[in-house]
Amino acid sequence: MIFKHSHVALAVSLALLSLSSQKAVAQTASPSDASVDNASSSAPINKNEAKKEATKLEQVIVTSSKRAQPAYKVPYNVSVLTEEALRENNITDIKKLIAESEAINAPANSARFADNTTVRGLNTGNANGNNIEQFVRSTLSYYLDDSPLPNIGYRIKDIARVETLIGPQGTLYGAGALGGTVRYITNQPKFGVLEGALNTSVYQTKNGGVSNDIDGVFNVPLAANLALRASLSRLDEKGFTDRVVSRPWQPTPKWVGTPNASQTLYEDDDWQRVDGARVALRWKLTKDLELGVSHTTQKQMAHGTTGTQILPLAQDPKATDAFMTSVVINDHTIISPNEEFANRTFVMNTLDLDWDLGFARLHSSTSKYQDQRQGQGDYTGAGQTFYGFWDPSLDINDPAFNGKPAWIAFDNNYEGLVHETRLSSTGNGPWSWVGGLYYTKTQRGLRFSEIVPGLDAAGITGKDAGRRTDEGYRENLSSDYTETAFFGEANYQLTNKWTLTAGARVFSYGDDGYSNIRDYTGPTSRESLATEKQNGKAYYKLNTSYQLNDDLLGYATYSQGYRRGGANGYRDYKTNVVHPEIRAYLPDSTNNTELGLKGYLMDRALYVQAAIYQIDWKNPQVGFTQTIDDFFPINGIANGPDARSRGLELAARYRLNENWQVTYNGATTSAEFTQSKKISLYANGASGDDIDLTAGTALWGAPKWKHNLGVRYSTVLGNGMALSASLRGRYVDKIQWSDNSNRLYPAYAVYNGNVGVSKDNWDLSLWANNLTDTRAVVSNNTGTGQRQELGARIVYVTPLTMGVNFSYFFK
Repeated sequence: MIFKHSHVALAVSLALLSLSSQKAVAQTASPSDASVDNASSSAPINKNEAKKEATKLEQVIVTSSKRAQPAYKVPYNVSVLTEEALRENNITDIKKLIAESEAINAPANSARFADNTTVRGLNTGNANGNNIEQFVRSTLSYYLDDSPLPNIGYRIKDIARVETLIGPQGTLYGAGALGGTVRYITNQPKFGVLEGALNTSVYQTKNGGVSNDIDGVFNVPLAANLALRASLSRLDEKGFTDRVVSRPWQPTPKWVGTPNASQTLYEDDDWQRVDGARVALRWKLTKDLELGVSHTTQKQMAHGTTGTQILPLAQDPKATDAFMTSVVINDHTIISPNEEFANRTFVMNTLDLDWDLGFARLHSSTSKYQDQRQGQGDYTGAGQTFYGFWDPSLDINDPAFNGKPAWIAFDNNYEGLVHETRLSSTGNGPWSWVGGLYYTKTQRGLRFSEIVPGLDAAGITGKDAGRRTDEGYRENLSSDYTETAFFGEANYQLTNKWTLTAGARVFSYGDDGYSNIRDYTGPTSRESLATEKQNGKAYYKLNTSYQLNDDLLGYATYSQGYRRGGANGYRDYKTNVVHPEIRAYLPDSTNNTELGLKGYLMDRALYVQAAIYQIDWKNPQVGFTQTIDDFFPINGIANGPDARSRGLELAARYRLNENWQVTYNGATTSAEFTQSKKISLYANGASGDDIDLTAGTALWGAPKWKHNLGVRYSTVLGNGMALSASLRGRYVDKIQWSDNSNRLYPAYAVYNGNVGVSKDNWDLSLWANNLTDTRAVVSNNTGTGQRQELGARIVYVTPLTMGVNFSYFFK
């Protein structure tokens, strides 16, 4: 019953006051999170006024529009999590951040996986675990301060706030912002302040060991106009999933596991260790000019796979579906003869300049980064499919098997230089504007190998200068991409309440793609070089906003986003010629039309942010495979038919009085193809690989409904100690995880809570996630070969986890 449809009444989910996230939707969770505006910080006149002031919500300043302004004044959907809210909710990485978002979704896989991310229903990739990053497609872009990154494995440490911009952001944020953008804004050095902090968290997940997450930060004034800020962090997270080497139902032929040949059980194998550091120096050269330099680094070893192994269909006579068989051993054990891990190293150096020119503020940022990822995964099932028939010594079911199943290795590298210089206007006239220059040069290399122990000894493969021992297949995909862009937005205030905005981004790019495939047992070897260039491509934005009163804003916006294209490695086969339209895939783009309302009501006791939208997706990039000799696959991407996403988002926070707050965040979305299209592999004949995508077919990867609702209590005790407690949770509707409409993750709800106390320069909190120990399917890591030989790996929501956090601050 793993993928059985689950009906959960919407009314029930809305009634549960524990379904919440501590998300600061354009305001903070507590007064310490941000500066309070003049209205809410003025001295009360009498007791009644004091009570009113106590129920007002505070505002937070964001820079998502490339200028600093209150979030409730930004005329599109932007939400903010402040540093305090991030810590209170134990949000320390992108996976946890996405889990708390009502508009963004990704499968909840273990740390070593990169995930397909869905924003507002925009997705055509499977919502499951994937060992190969070539298959990962995201409609979300990631920024660390002003630098776009291909991945955001960087942990949320010494981060002032996280800004989430929902909807296409092509004019200000460029390629990749197809559905939205996530920005990590780091804390900057402070002049004239000696301060620091130490934070530690000790926690344990059911069936796992005791984990520790510790970080510290130190801010030092080196001179009146010079300051240094340094932060260090270390995560030692114990796993809770065991790994066994062999199949209990078929102990012979014996399999030899790795890394230790004599070991058959690896307990708590899905662990990770992460070390991070950031050093930033800020120099105020004059009262108008500041220079900053920073160095950021992180090393991560993400080990093992979270999941539960279930029996192959052939081993469970009562089952009729390979995803609904019985558990092999228990709910926290998988089968894998091979060690699985991802070893990642991230380094970024940044130079920033801020200059107040009087008529405008100039900001210039230059970053150079490198993100390296090496690792390996088990390939036993697929290895049997592609290599087992060649020789008895390679057949995992043959008595002559050599005992060493296949595995895969990957070596991925991303590096780039990114520069942006922008001017943002100052002054109080009817015109305001921001404009700038953007340049990037990035290199991407994705290497993937299939290693079949004993392949060379079987005498099947030939020799190659670059071939690894027992390597049966290798992909080397690289890209050298250069882009130059000019961007800008102009605002004109028609009246003191009505503002019009127009924006554009004009860019030129070149992409040299190289593909080198070596198949040592099959006919798919090929080498290709493709260049894609485009000059003067433009995307636009139009917006109108109306200030209904001082605290409430209504807006309508039209915005565009885009994602770069690339080249495929499909090859002509016999007399068939690959269709010209799929030798390369075009950039895809989105056109977003949105109406929204945001701001404060009820004398600032209630904050609301609501948006209704329609996104038209042009040339969506979909996975497409060529099969050679009816057996050997060549994977790539094609442009599918146009699609459309429609939805509604609502976020609200209500402060009942000075002690109680209620929060709600929710979204519903529906996405489908709006056209029909046949994607043909060959120009001169039909192929079994051709696919027909039909108008009305639903896209996959997102729930129809997602809700967060909850309650928070805070007070100051007689001894001056502050006390807070919250009960939160999340409801996620069923999710179709592939293009097969019958493959569904069922709906579920999880509940989290914490209790904290603080006084002077310390705070202490006790917390628990998944209070009811809900066991809900959220992902799977399963190919056809694995289902047949080992059984499917099913991923459930993380079991009950309990911990204690302690922080100490000093000045």
